[in-house]
Amino acid sequence: MVYYCYDVGYEIRLSGLERVRGKRTQQSFLSFTRLMPPYIQYKTPPLLIRLGKKRMSIDGKEFTVSIDAKIYDFGVITVRFVFPISGSLNQLQSLNFTLIENKTLRDKVMKEFKKIRSDILSSIVEPRSNFLDDWEEYTIFMVHGFNPDIGAAVLLNEYSTALAQLLRTDRNLSRNEIDEALKNPLSYREGDLTLIDWSTAFIFDPEKSYDIPDVIEFAVIQLLELRLYDDILDTIIDDAYDTLVPARFSISPFSGTLKKLSQIKLDISEIVDRLENYLKLIGDLYLAKIYTTASKRFYLEHWKSAVRGKLATIESLYTASWERTQTKRMVILETAIVVLFIIDIILIIIELL
Repeated sequence: MVYYCYDVGYEIRLSGLERVRGKRTQQSFLSFTRLMPPYIQYKTPPLLIRLGKKRMSIDGKEFTVSIDAKIYDFGVITVRFVFPISGSLNQLQSLNFTLIENKTLRDKVMKEFKKIRSDILSSIVEPRSNFLDDWEEYTIFMVHGFNPDIGAAVLLNEYSTALAQLLRTDRNLSRNEIDEALKNPLSYREGDLTLIDWSTAFIFDPEKSYDIPDVIEFAVIQLLELRLYDDILDTIIDDAYDTLVPARFSISPFSGTLKKLSQIKLDISEIVDRLENYLKLIGDLYLAKIYTTASKRFYLEHWKSAVRGKLATIESLYTASWERTQTKRMVILETAIVVLFIIDIILIIIELL
């Protein structure tokens, strides 16, 4: 499963989007195949669009690919291409080398994405003009069985090098890198295994459940959003430093900048809060482990810390600018009072003369 995630705007109004690309939409829920209470869901379930199957030729290889997309209310669209696979682990490595950062595949994904965006443009709040500049690509290999049957322990012990090479998309790894790639294996039962790395995940699940890819997908989306808003905050802070040069004779020299800083801080703080509260997994410890592992692999806490630090910088710029504005106003008011007082004295002296 190859995922492409795009941020298209501040928000997408999901109500009313009954058909996209001529297909009926449906709410996408976690599958709940594991033991968990049924109330754990997305805060606002994304809309799922099944776009059907297509024959594709990539680097001389023929595939029948299932295509679907999800539309999230916080402004993100994901397009997923599902490639049926069979063969050895070494053949999966070759497939990963073929698919990762593949221009032909990216062009096909871009074509589907543009059509979806065009269909829902009227529902996008504050659409981004440079929506093609930022995206996240992620690949998940989901294996349902091996011949002959093997379990997670055998996979890790006897095929560790092949698994690490698959995750890192590199055939020449040191023992340290192999250990690093496989250092957080996750299993719910004896027979399954999940390995998550920066650009690729490997899931061995004979039960064919799809909740784990959904959780990993959401972590990838969080990475996209945090990285995007980190860049936006960098630009805003640089612009703010340039504009915080007071006009000599203005009573409110920073009013425009203050208004912009305040609005941006509120908007991005709201987005970060929505991302953190969008999916609750407290009732399922295993899915929580999946999310935590993905979060660590994607350095989400680092990105969250960077975004919060820049929001704090904006807050300090806002506070400093507001205080300077208030100080200037007080100086002008006090000067005006003194001038009026002097004029009053002069008028009294003139009357006495």
